[in-house]
Amino acid sequence: MTREAQGGRANVFRHHRLLRDGDHEYVLLELHEQLPEGHELVPLGDTWRAERRLRELAYDYLNLRTLRELARSHTLAHAFEPVSEDQLVRRLATLFVHGHLRLARSPLVMVPGVLPPREEKAAPESAPVEEKQRLMLQIVDDVSEDPFPDLTLRVKLPDGSEKKVKTDASGRIEIPNLLPGRITVSSVLDGAILGQTLVFVKAGILPSYQQEPSRQRRGADSELFLARVLEHKVSDGDTLESIAEAHELTVDQLTKFNWGTTEPDQIQRRLLIDVGCTVRDDSGKFVLTAQDNPGILYIPRPLVMDWMALEQRHIWRVKRVSKRRVYLLST
Repeated sequence: MTREAQGGRANVFRHHRLLRDGDHEYVLLELHEQLPEGHELVPLGDTWRAERRLRELAYDYLNLRTLRELARSHTLAHAFEPVSEDQLVRRLATLFVHGHLRLARSPLVMVPGVLPPREEKAAPESAPVEEKQRLMLQIVDDVSEDPFPDLTLRVKLPDGSEKKVKTDASGRIEIPNLLPGRITVSSVLDGAILGQTLVFVKAGILPSYQQEPSRQRRGADSELFLARVLEHKVSDGDTLESIAEAHELTVDQLTKFNWGTTEPDQIQRRLLIDVGCTVRDDSGKFVLTAQDNPGILYIPRPLVMDWMALEQRHIWRVKRVSKRRVYLLST
């Protein structure tokens, strides 16, 4: 090898971090650094393949030390921070995948009388097998922590398909054998009635499922629904038709949810007792006004939880709707 080549190689040694793998040497390049003459960039592929290659290089102690120094220079790890080898590899792999770091193979040094090592063709890498995972969810009362069984939910899976599932006696659903991806869980409101509707309060993650409650429910609940429930305060000019249209409901859906009926006579009775209507039109039907007390209609909205994480124990806390009541006093 000529003096010029040796001098160029010495400059590479001086200014770049080196990794070694058998007879091969690799140069770690920053984003702004030029590729040294005679060097060849080594594509690391996606994050999985980059982590795999870096783990192979980290088997060598000197390489591992070099990688730790590289991580510290990029503030991925502090000098005294206990970072495992696995954490180190994953952090650096992210930099390689996003182009902040590059790996270049150094040219082989030709020594007189010694044959260069034979380049071995790497076997094609098989794609990683994605591990199947579970969706886990439990629904309990926000105060008593009693579970709610037989609650129907709709689950949209990563492949776009949907399925309906019911909570078991412990208020849980568990769907195994799912591939990682977008999971959406939503409530089912077909035929929902206010008295049978649970209102979502908050969601959380548990280290483990709740223990079985000590109190047992007295008798079986009728069919239950889960929703976000809005309160609509009536105002002058409101009608059942205008309120239903504003919330993308039919009048039957609105009255069925609030009072469990679509019968006109029953609706008039509930407008008097539940809404507090006092004004009638020329035909004798109640008219909604801003003076109605409490003047509240309840609007059901589906609960939709998008991007539910797999292999985490989700818990949803819910409660029953507290209705405002009107007391009719006779004189």
